[in-house]
Amino acid sequence: MAKPEVLVVYKKSQLRLALEKRNSRIKRLLKRGDPSTEPMRAAHEAHEDTLLEVERALRAAGASFARVYRARLRPGMTEHRRLVISVGGDGTLLDTSHKVSAAPVLGVNSDTAHSVGFLCAAHRGTFAALLSQVLAGRLKPTVVRRLAGAIDGTPLPFPVLNDVLVAHKNPAATSRVLVEHQGVVEDQKSSGIWVSTAAGSTAAMSSAGGEIVGLADARAQLRVREPFLADGPRFKLAALWLSDGDEVAVTSKMREGRVYLDGPHELLELPMGARLTLSLRAPPLHLFATQEMALRRETARQNARQDRLRSHA
Repeated sequence: MAKPEVLVVYKKSQLRLALEKRNSRIKRLLKRGDPSTEPMRAAHEAHEDTLLEVERALRAAGASFARVYRARLRPGMTEHRRLVISVGGDGTLLDTSHKVSAAPVLGVNSDTAHSVGFLCAAHRGTFAALLSQVLAGRLKPTVVRRLAGAIDGTPLPFPVLNDVLVAHKNPAATSRVLVEHQGVVEDQKSSGIWVSTAAGSTAAMSSAGGEIVGLADARAQLRVREPFLADGPRFKLAALWLSDGDEVAVTSKMREGRVYLDGPHELLELPMGARLTLSLRAPPLHLFATQEMALRRETARQNARQDRLRSHA
């Protein structure tokens, strides 16, 4: 039997997860209409309505499709698909991207009231029209670079779409590392190191002082978070850009170092002496992007620039 041409990867709302896990406290709050649960209820309804709209539009377009909850998505499920649709927010799209090698991905923001959706091209009310453009070939995906890496020669479990954080296991502890780039080796102390792709430049990288760039930008950037400079000169490798063929290495001087991949849920140990290498050698993600997405990024870039100017005034 032929595999459906479209795979819909969806999240479960916080409300649905709470009910499935039989969270008695949340169930009591919901039953009595406690105001603390109203945002959760509203987000649930918005998400479910969007998921229904996606399925209706696919049926109307005559596309064969299958659904899979994002926690059950496996790499083989995305192979040979004409299209992978992520329904949730940027977090759902990030999870989906870890299991996608070649299929183009269309992100759908299911709750625009609570999610910016920097990586999502569609939302409720716009999905059907955008799907028509995609299926007709009028909208082409953007090539978005991802990070590849290894720890002591063992590859990272998936290509990283947003960012990598190297830090101590305890967020209040000092991160001690050796950073190596283009023949320069530097002993650093800080609260951590961010390495970000263009896709992730709107997230923690921007908050750490990095630059927000367009999705098609082929570079990655590194930024040291809160460098400790009291006992030495300013770091030479506090901020740098990585291009094709470039690589940065971070060697841990921490007994309990950690590497966080695309957020807090995927983490690897980086003990004393372990060496993490990062580059742009991973296969890129083919992501559908719109002018509206570009405008959101540009607005965020301008806002970040104004905030920095105010902070230095």
